[in-house]
Amino acid sequence: MLTFVKQTLQPGSLPVLLVLVTIGVALLYAGSRLARQGRRWLTAVLIGYWILSSPLGAALLARTLTGTYGPLASPADAPGVQAVVMLGGGGKTIQSAGNRLALMTTPTALRVLETVRVYRLLGNPLVIVSGGITEKSTFALPESDAVKTAVVALGVPADRVVVEAESKNTREEALVIKRMLDERRIRSFVMVTSPLHMRRSLAVFAAQGLRAVPSASALYGDRLSSPFPLMPSDSALEIGSAVIYEWSALAYYWFRGWL
Repeated sequence: MLTFVKQTLQPGSLPVLLVLVTIGVALLYAGSRLARQGRRWLTAVLIGYWILSSPLGAALLARTLTGTYGPLASPADAPGVQAVVMLGGGGKTIQSAGNRLALMTTPTALRVLETVRVYRLLGNPLVIVSGGITEKSTFALPESDAVKTAVVALGVPADRVVVEAESKNTREEALVIKRMLDERRIRSFVMVTSPLHMRRSLAVFAAQGLRAVPSASALYGDRLSSPFPLMPSDSALEIGSAVIYEWSALAYYWFRGWL
């Protein structure tokens, strides 16, 4: 059930948009007494999605989560660090003609780039890439498969990369990675994830007794020009939707006592 909610019931997903519009249309045709409510509903949906999908709206929403989290600036900010831990950001497996290929989402790719940058900055730390199978399909591959391939292609030696492929969510990552760190007697590490995900991740790991040095990846990749602040875009909607999801996840994790 949780996997279904995580993958489907997000503001940026087509099913959610269709459900919201359907409710508004149903109210319009339910009679004159409810038609006004239908117009108000559809107007609210339009305004809400415009805010979520515009660069300005998404940026303002993101500020509610990002706080002061940014990329690690220098080795002096992470004394004694022995490892870099990259948390999963989503993936997808494509299968055809008997072959399978694991793909990364944009947030995951940005975390990969930040992980490689931190690896180079710190010298030669161990790199732990996290992410199990989150899809329902029987042929799905762990997200960490694609991540390891990417970090090695970007210059991290394969023998310095350790894969965590058991977890399906942030809490499971904390439990499994704690075990991996204890086995290797690692006490200090840098955590790489998106700035939207960093607050919850630090809290979940702290609940397991793990204190990480944060290094947030970029929200967007480099662009040739800045988009018009009020013009909706797919990338802005992805950020806006992620903010709503993250606040919902924080509430759920708090309710379960995982923070």
